[in-house]
Amino acid sequence: MVGQSLPKKSSYWNTYKQWISSNPHSIADIEKTIQFLSYFTAGRFSESSMASEFIYSLPNLLILLNDRLIYSIKYQNLQLPQFKSQIKIWLSTLEYTEALFEVTAKKLWGDYGKWVIIFIIQSVKALLRLFLVHRNKERIIQVPAISPLNHDKLNKVLRNEHIPKEGYQLRRTGLVVRSVHYPGPLETGQWSKLTPLHGEEYRIQSPNPESIKNLSLSETLYILKPLIHLTSLMVKGNKNWLPWATALTLDAFNLFTISKESANVQYTKEEKQEIIRRKMNVVLYLLRSPFYEKCSKDKINSLLNKMSRNIPLARFIADPVAKYLPHWQESYFYMWSS
Repeated sequence: MVGQSLPKKSSYWNTYKQWISSNPHSIADIEKTIQFLSYFTAGRFSESSMASEFIYSLPNLLILLNDRLIYSIKYQNLQLPQFKSQIKIWLSTLEYTEALFEVTAKKLWGDYGKWVIIFIIQSVKALLRLFLVHRNKERIIQVPAISPLNHDKLNKVLRNEHIPKEGYQLRRTGLVVRSVHYPGPLETGQWSKLTPLHGEEYRIQSPNPESIKNLSLSETLYILKPLIHLTSLMVKGNKNWLPWATALTLDAFNLFTISKESANVQYTKEEKQEIIRRKMNVVLYLLRSPFYEKCSKDKINSLLNKMSRNIPLARFIADPVAKYLPHWQESYFYMWSS
């Protein structure tokens, strides 16, 4: 019986892999729908924190699993670096499940157990990120470590691989050299200057050692920010301004250094996206303790109430946000989650 069940399970698994590789957009729509539902299950029912975090973690883990399967079936010849790094896979898994571990620990062992788990998770994440910065020489750590695949872009790359290249770009200098297999219009004997193959933003520049050193220091402090924040919380407590101000200062220093060195370092598209994410996350300091309780809570609630009363149909958005905001503030707007 066991021998018969194994081939059956293998058949189901192969069928599943074939289906997701053939329908990546349908899978993405399902994953996003389930993920969106998690935000509105939080706080609606008693004891729902664990369920909502499970609902949030599940689609993210499915995205990671499905993308790895699709990559192994369709895109493996592209040699995408994120799927070749076991550290990034572990890091992404931790990023997707850390909140679930926190609420589970709180339910099982109370606040003390929650803070122990938080410290362990943040320590492991910091070690993995420091390895990426100082061993793999990554300049800006992305969150999540492995972004969901852009299937349209990858399919376009695959199609272009079968088209003869007019030129190729040298790795060290970024110089574009015309290919002998694509000499150009021989009847005219004239050739136009080739542009970088992947656009101006991907032009390779010789790194400035001092700039790389400054970015490495800034990124190290940014990575250690959760542990620094947790330590100051243990000393001063959640209602003290020191932990909040310390984390904000480290974020500001990181963004200042990145902006300052942009004149000497050409950031990749992925790094630019991470920089934008970090800038947007600064706004979340309005929703973090103690600023939220002492400054912004009443103003935000007043604004939501005015929107609900005075703007047609706005209550369908403003009322749920006002209802769930206390739970979101407690569960999601941690200093160490950014």
